[in-house]
Amino acid sequence: MKVTHTAAVRWDVPMRAPYRSAQRITTTARNVLVTVTLEDGSRGYGESAPATYVTGETQESVVSALEAFLGVAPRDAEAMLAAARQQLAHTPGGLGALETALLDALARSEGVPLYRRLNPDARPDRADRSTDLSLPLLPPEEASVRASEAAAQGFTALKIKVGGAEGVEVDEARVRAVAEAAPRARLRLDGNQGFTQDAAVQFAGRLADLADRIEMLEQPTPAGDDAALRYVAARVPYPVYADESCHGPEDARRLIEGRICGGIVLKLAKTGLRRTLDTARAAHDVGGRCLFGCMMETRVAIGAALHAALALGDEIVPLLDLDGHLLVRDDALLDGGVAQQGEFLAADATAPGLGLTVTASA
Repeated sequence: MKVTHTAAVRWDVPMRAPYRSAQRITTTARNVLVTVTLEDGSRGYGESAPATYVTGETQESVVSALEAFLGVAPRDAEAMLAAARQQLAHTPGGLGALETALLDALARSEGVPLYRRLNPDARPDRADRSTDLSLPLLPPEEASVRASEAAAQGFTALKIKVGGAEGVEVDEARVRAVAEAAPRARLRLDGNQGFTQDAAVQFAGRLADLADRIEMLEQPTPAGDDAALRYVAARVPYPVYADESCHGPEDARRLIEGRICGGIVLKLAKTGLRRTLDTARAAHDVGGRCLFGCMMETRVAIGAALHAALALGDEIVPLLDLDGHLLVRDDALLDGGVAQQGEFLAADATAPGLGLTVTASA
């Protein structure tokens, strides 16, 4: 199928509220929107949410790389896809956006939802999955209010940012405030590389009485320091997951087989679309668990991630952290796509592709 039009543009998406992690404070998601149109009129969308501290990409570098590639890329959709996977390998966020846009357009042309284009054998009984809701680095009192609201909305898993500069005492107070405000919620702790190995173990020890409610401690120590991650994983009573340390199937196998951690976090922004699928399968094959995470993304990228998770199945990807669309204001930018009902994120199994339309691209 011939590609007749492509575009990669800066897409600034306002946050509902400032979002603070151990690495940054986000008030506007400075993303990139990719659009692909095929000769039969089918139009697909993709989104990149660059995170410099994860992949080295910026909004400007992604647009520049995509514009340079699209200026010389093959016009056949499948050939463009193959060329992109070779030539944009070092621009994973941009690659993922282009892969999504091309596959969304092809799925629309074929009249199938994206998850069926990714895996023709995928026939989930229902096209929805439960996701957690993420709470940023907040004062304990504010975290308590947010957790209570989330529980009232039906969320049974909450992801709590920890590893802030205030120290383990404040992190502990934040987690305890959330646990008390949402007493039935499972807790997922995300360090965003904010701890030393000893501080991470100390922090976990302070929460020993909550261990049966804590599902994971995500990337507590800096990426690239496997020894520190292994040290923590051997000393805390719940699984440690690698996020920024895992950038492909090779990393997944090394981390799990080497007993450096027990699980990995998948993100389209880290590895693109196809390598995310490959990474999930590699982790599963060697006994690791996967959580599908996200960046500050709209329903374009969140929808792509959900379709990828549906294509993989809940045995390979049992846990979802796909809540970016709840943290940004995308209502004025999009029509359709995934829908949130309580903790359940649902794709429209009757709509082709991602099932959405972008109404404002800049």
